[in-house]
Amino acid sequence: MTPFRGKLRIRHLEIVLTVSELGNLSKAAAQLHSTQSGLSRAIAEIEELVGARLFERTAKGTTCTPLGDAMCRHARLLLTDFRKAEIDLAAMSRGDEGSLTVGCFSMFAGWPVAQAARDFRQAYPRITLTIEIGTHERLIEDLDAGALDVLISRFSSTVNPQIYRSTTLLEDPVVLACATDHPLAGRADATLADYVAYPWITALPGSRIRGELEVSLRNAGLAIPDMIGALSMEFGREMLLDGHYLWMLPGSVAAVRQARGELVVLPARPAIGKSPLAAIWRRDRPSTQQARAFAEQVRQAIQADNIALAA
Repeated sequence: MTPFRGKLRIRHLEIVLTVSELGNLSKAAAQLHSTQSGLSRAIAEIEELVGARLFERTAKGTTCTPLGDAMCRHARLLLTDFRKAEIDLAAMSRGDEGSLTVGCFSMFAGWPVAQAARDFRQAYPRITLTIEIGTHERLIEDLDAGALDVLISRFSSTVNPQIYRSTTLLEDPVVLACATDHPLAGRADATLADYVAYPWITALPGSRIRGELEVSLRNAGLAIPDMIGALSMEFGREMLLDGHYLWMLPGSVAAVRQARGELVVLPARPAIGKSPLAAIWRRDRPSTQQARAFAEQVRQAIQADNIALAA
């Protein structure tokens, strides 16, 4: 039996994580609705339970010791499991049959995931469905921590296939789009050289796609346009209203929005490699029937719109 089994509490885990994340006892105490002296006593109690120091206190703040880092990793997993259990139990107490939490890369949150969510609710009305939308990097962390049952995102070269398994849902290029009244909207002969005269909404600085974009433009002898990095469908739609911005989008998403009359897909494409959209699971955790069913609903939504767009 470990020396702290039966003594370590959920509150202890929350304290360790909060202090680690904020790196400041005063800020952590305020967030935890405690006093700084009370928090210091709690930390001392936790360190006595685990038998070693968890934090180093310096003039610049509070940092984790190696043991503290290890405890934070386990605390995140344990607290995530507690939260998942609370959601499942609350769902079942209402007469539901459990819960499903889906992570969705933000650029696919409207189409096709919204349609998949509608279809899933019809097929599984007694499953509590939660959609978490964000960047790929943050959602992978949530998947690792067990906060997500399945992730709908790009399966890029940075995703280790030894750790994650996936089902490919779609492969499409990256394209540029503009507002329907943009000066380039009616120009079938426009090229990337014409595009760089306008400001762009692109992937975030430091991302693979942004890096490939800038390299491809330089290799073509083109100037890097004025860029805003943003992965938000709402932000992109609002920026197109300005009448000047170009928006870098997944080709399938852009095609669906063009069919709805929301934008115009430009003919020239930047030289950026494809990354398949996929349903992603951890290999060390079994996928549930509900998670597989949601991935299938996404695949069917994509197939239905591809058929409609091709007609």
